[in-house]
Amino acid sequence: MLTHRTNILILFIFLSVFGFLIYTYQWSSGFLIAPILLFITIEVVGASKLSANFHFNSICKTKTTEKIVSITFDDGPHGEATEKVLAALKEQDVKVTFFCIGKKINNEISLLKKMNEAGHIIANHSYIHGNLFDLQSTNKLSEEIELTNKEIKNVIGKTPLFFRPPYGVATPALGRAIQRNNMISIGWNIRSFDTSIKNPEKIFQKIKPQIHPGSIVLLHDRLEGCDVVVRLLLSYLKENHYTVVNLDKLINQPAYA
Repeated sequence: MLTHRTNILILFIFLSVFGFLIYTYQWSSGFLIAPILLFITIEVVGASKLSANFHFNSICKTKTTEKIVSITFDDGPHGEATEKVLAALKEQDVKVTFFCIGKKINNEISLLKKMNEAGHIIANHSYIHGNLFDLQSTNKLSEEIELTNKEIKNVIGKTPLFFRPPYGVATPALGRAIQRNNMISIGWNIRSFDTSIKNPEKIFQKIKPQIHPGSIVLLHDRLEGCDVVVRLLLSYLKENHYTVVNLDKLINQPAYA
């Protein structure tokens, strides 16, 4: 599997070979552009896909023949929208994982307690979830993880171990921050595109053909209509004899320290 380290090694080899050819046979130094561009392209692609495990390992699904899946939600807690999702989940007695943004928690303490009391897992999705999250230093990224864990623990008395990188982007600095805080990086293998598709039925139709044993579904509980998608999805899973299990059971890892 291609990783950040092996990509650096490949670049070093290419630069050494081309450097030798340039020095020995008077090749143009312009030939060095090709391996550098290849290196940058691989770095960008690797960073943009969590499942590539390019900079650090992320769990995006599990290998199993059992018809089980997990449903996860990002960007909450978010008032009425999250309340509606909780109601839809309660109807089928389904437990899920909510990846929460730390700065939202103080205004949604009762909602976070409700999520926890219902048996759902509360996980870490950074503190600010800013547009420039991925450009921050290891120390700053670690601080975001720590602050969110602290906010969650203050409310439910437990420290999360699951962390989902905002935007699903991986960087070496984030990898170090995750390791420093002993977190487990969680990705997904079914992306709903619910942030761009507004019609719940179309979102569900996007998810449906991707469902396979061991899948992790990504939704956003901050969005209007998410509860409708949840009801459609749960109905389909039940009809097709799938069981929704929470993330800790799917990946066989503890959710809290």
